[in-house]
Amino acid sequence: MTQHISLVDVHCHLDAKEFETDLDTVLERAKAAGVVAILSNGTNPVSNRAVLALAQKHALVRSVLGFYPNDAVELGMGAVQDELKFISEHASKIVALGEVGLDLHHDQDTKHFAAMKETFILFARLARRLDKPLIVHSRKAETETIEILETEGNKKVVFHCFGGNKKLAARIIKNGWSLSIPSNVSRSSQFQDFVKDAPMNQLLTETDAPLLSHLGREHRSEPADIAQSIKKIAELKGLTVEETANQIYMNYQRLFK
Repeated sequence: MTQHISLVDVHCHLDAKEFETDLDTVLERAKAAGVVAILSNGTNPVSNRAVLALAQKHALVRSVLGFYPNDAVELGMGAVQDELKFISEHASKIVALGEVGLDLHHDQDTKHFAAMKETFILFARLARRLDKPLIVHSRKAETETIEILETEGNKKVVFHCFGGNKKLAARIIKNGWSLSIPSNVSRSSQFQDFVKDAPMNQLLTETDAPLLSHLGREHRSEPADIAQSIKKIAELKGLTVEETANQIYMNYQRLFK
């Protein structure tokens, strides 16, 4: 990567225990790779506060505060309501809300799913009120997730690491939302298909660090891996690395202004 290329990681978890011992080194590697912005996503009250602290300490890090669907079930609607208030009060310190959404992979309980949907709707409404993008998690509940966002009328939406089919991905694109492509795109035919089908102005890059390494499950991913993603996306789109990086950076600037 040349120095004038600006890379972005719009979804990772720098507060994860995997980064406890060497975060400074991880951030230095990211800078060296050309990364200019890392959006660290919170998943619950403890995580959100850790994310805010990281962003205050490191100029490279931006705060995204949310409530993971399974955490919302575990902690309850009282905690969700308290966190919505906290996020509203700290809106000036964040660039987006996330990660939020629906998950039927780990928990198929009907009552639990109702709580997930209620939480997601509340976050979708807060995102609209604050005029912030929403970074969305959807697993085994992609259709329901899309339907809620269509009903709520959210325009600034990023589907992080989307696991649905091509038909649903096309619906995301039709709605004008963005697909965030993880760093394992070099190994995943599904993500490669999404890249081929989506317009360049609706693509973003992420690592979901420490997960989804381009080297395999046993490896930790980190924001510097965005450089590998850009190379693969460029190859799939028939563009240069510079053209690809510049377009995705423009997409980031437009959405997370």
